[in-house]
Amino acid sequence: MSIARNDASAEDAARYSAPALEKGLDILEHLSSTRAALNLGELADALGRTRSEIFRMVAVLEARGYLDREGTDRFVVADKLFRLGLNRPLHRSLTEAALPVMRDFAETSGYSCHLAVPSGTQMVVIARVESVSHIGFSVRIGYRQPLVRTGSGHCLLAFMSERRRERTLQAIAAEDPDFDFVALGARLEAFREAGRVVRASGITEGVTDVSLPIFDPDDTGAVAALTCPHLRILSDPVEPETLGHEVAKAADRITAALAAPVAAPFEDAVAVGSGTNKGDRI
Repeated sequence: MSIARNDASAEDAARYSAPALEKGLDILEHLSSTRAALNLGELADALGRTRSEIFRMVAVLEARGYLDREGTDRFVVADKLFRLGLNRPLHRSLTEAALPVMRDFAETSGYSCHLAVPSGTQMVVIARVESVSHIGFSVRIGYRQPLVRTGSGHCLLAFMSERRRERTLQAIAAEDPDFDFVALGARLEAFREAGRVVRASGITEGVTDVSLPIFDPDDTGAVAALTCPHLRILSDPVEPETLGHEVAKAADRITAALAAPVAAPFEDAVAVGSGTNKGDRI
């Protein structure tokens, strides 16, 4: 039976193949996997194709805004795919709910903060608010790192649903079979017991990641992590644990905003037209 299904899958793949689309996806995937800008010859060699095979595809991808040109003949992936990803309903609702709260946090605490979501075995920042003080540390939107290297990543792994965590750990194991999952499991359990992540940054010395989970009512685990990079400023010292209480309040506010019902436009119109106060509706 399995052989028959595999044969059928192979037949379907052959029947519905789209060589031009696959060529374009190959270009995007390869350029997104390297930090270097590549010219046509280097890109063709990497993909096992000729320059003439990819010339028109690269030209179209550049014209549509999926590739940027560096210098006269080198190409990198633009951020258009990332911006399209942010248009997903979940990411839109997350950023809409989070940004007002994040601004309040930055103004009252004097610290920057950012919102990260899981993307395969990595975390990616989808929103940030800068510190209002003269000294601070922040990361850019679109910033990516492996989940296991960052406070945001540990927070996401610790508080995501068990099913999603198992899938993610399997993917991490496929990328790095020698990774110490026993130690990681102990860390994640400790973070779950604490209800938050407070750990030295795995990327930058002198920075402590303070990270709290964001929960969505339609999910069984965390869908995002609100993280504040802590720097101990001598003129106004604040300890990471103290800052963690403020991050927790902000995370709770974002979670509550995601759970709050949103009135449909029709309901709003009826309420206004009938002179009924929204607060009086049951």
